[in-house]
Amino acid sequence: MHRITIGIHRRYAGSFLQAVHEAGIVELTPITGDDHLKPLITPVRRDAIRQDIAAVQSRAERAVEILTSQVQGERGRIAGFFLPIRPEPVGVPERSPEEILHAASIHEEMIGEVLTLRTRRSAIEEHLIRLDEEEEQLTLFGCLSERLPPRSDHRFIVIRAGLIPTDECEDLDAVFEEEGITDAVVSSVCRCMEEGMVVIIAVHRRSAEAVDELLRARAFAEFTFTRREETVSDALADLTSIRGDLHQEREGIDERLHRIAGDHLRDLAAAAEELALARERIDAAALAGSTRDLRLYKGWIRKKDIPHLTRIGDEHAGATLIYRSVPGEDGDAEVPVSYDHPWWLAPFAFLTTTFARPRYREIDPTIFIAPILIITFGVMLGDAGYGLLLAIIAAALLAGPASAPGSTRDLAIVLVACGISGTIFGILQGGFFGDLLPRFFGASVPFAAIDPLMDPLILLTGALIFGIIHLNIGLGIASYRHLSTGKPGEMLRSVGVWFLLQPCAAILLFAFFGWAEFSQAVILAAGFGAAVAAALIFLVEGPLGFFSITGFLGDWLSYTRILALALATAGIAMTINILAEMIGSIHPALVIVAVLFSIAGHAANLVLQALGGFIHALRLQYVEFFGTFYTGGGRVFLPFASGRTTTRLLEDDQ
Repeated sequence: MHRITIGIHRRYAGSFLQAVHEAGIVELTPITGDDHLKPLITPVRRDAIRQDIAAVQSRAERAVEILTSQVQGERGRIAGFFLPIRPEPVGVPERSPEEILHAASIHEEMIGEVLTLRTRRSAIEEHLIRLDEEEEQLTLFGCLSERLPPRSDHRFIVIRAGLIPTDECEDLDAVFEEEGITDAVVSSVCRCMEEGMVVIIAVHRRSAEAVDELLRARAFAEFTFTRREETVSDALADLTSIRGDLHQEREGIDERLHRIAGDHLRDLAAAAEELALARERIDAAALAGSTRDLRLYKGWIRKKDIPHLTRIGDEHAGATLIYRSVPGEDGDAEVPVSYDHPWWLAPFAFLTTTFARPRYREIDPTIFIAPILIITFGVMLGDAGYGLLLAIIAAALLAGPASAPGSTRDLAIVLVACGISGTIFGILQGGFFGDLLPRFFGASVPFAAIDPLMDPLILLTGALIFGIIHLNIGLGIASYRHLSTGKPGEMLRSVGVWFLLQPCAAILLFAFFGWAEFSQAVILAAGFGAAVAAALIFLVEGPLGFFSITGFLGDWLSYTRILALALATAGIAMTINILAEMIGSIHPALVIVAVLFSIAGHAANLVLQALGGFIHALRLQYVEFFGTFYTGGGRVFLPFASGRTTTRLLEDDQ
């Protein structure tokens, strides 16, 4: 990554910036932050047309959102999720912000109609909600009286009608009498339609405030009737008529929005995107500085993209481009980082970023994450049936909602790889939905080599061997980092002691438990080496060295979770099969119930074990492995890029 300062003749500023925007190779930064250039340049002011573009863009994007939701809503949420609409991009020519704004003005009338229709539709929805509430109130009020209360209070009498949502009925006459209110008449019905207590109270105006206070204490919800009719039945009939008219009007609005979407959604989405890109270019231009003849830009660029930048200068800046690039410093957190992975490794990069993006020229651990994640997940899942289902589900996501580039697509690709791994290791571990094949069909999984439930020590030994190798790879990377930066002493103090301690401790343990025979000289040498390594750890870290030793031991033992999850998958799957067999053996009619139980149980176990295996496989790398060498904390490279999705430049077709 290089820090770059670019200069072009100011007459080519617009075309050059647009070409850089389409190429997406430069991350622009404010040039006013450069103390060396600040006295020599004049900041570029933001173009006044930006405000007009922003206003039209906001309205256009809102209209696109409305039309898109209309189309997706008619297709259904499930269909919209698994088979999202991805229309073909609209071809557009290179245009200036003024030309883009003029082109967008053609859609202004249609945008206004869409926004008006949406506003009216929202008003209809709110009106229907109010009608439903009023219908409920009318129905409850009808439990006491067919005749509606007067629309305005009498000169002397105040009417209160509403609902008290209490679990038990209450004698309001007695309550009023206790409070000294004698000029109130109460009519009530308890638990009408299981809603609570419906009450109608007629009270003299002088006691209305005291009655209202007592009712508020009982969460009284007053009925508010807007009908002009005098009876409940007439009001309900009028309400039904109004609701029908509103539904009909809403259907008409939906039909009109659907027609507009079919005729104009692609073009409108293209116009909204072009407006957004024009706004981005105007904002980017304000990051530059200007002299009498030059327009100066500053930012970051990948070294491999510098030749592309020079070609842009030749083609779009009249060959007036000059630049100065300086490589970033190793480990500098201010230098942006861009991954440069091969196609098969690129989907795993988001897992590294989830933990921490590496600093500039720090060792990228993605190359280690990919194979280790796939292997450990496969062993933990360890069931061919579950692995096959996971791969199929992930592949379905790739064909639908995860088809567009992004983290969702990357995750789906990773899950496909994990599903295939789970299938392979499931075959080796003899699992196909647990013991489904031998229990119900008298068959066995071919090529099965180990059963976690029957031979857990073999899997445990393999997990611990894998763990010590994995940890030492991390220590080796840390050693390389220290040596490459000219810090051999730091390497010996922080890493070398572990390379001394581990073999010595292994010899002592094997000799103590009788797992291997060693000569007395070897045992003494191992004891001396372990003591020296431990002394160096305590010398460097002080009393905390004890926790470093126990922490390393704990990290190593953490790899036993590989066995634990493999046992959990096989054990729960076998339990589901046993219970299904017991249900089916009770009565032949319960076979269907047993099958449904088995499907639900295995589906739940797949979700549980896939989630657990993925999390724990990542944990072994994020905590145990990364803890030996990885720092992270790098900044993402954010190039000034158009990122077109609904449009394409016509010149790209040539």
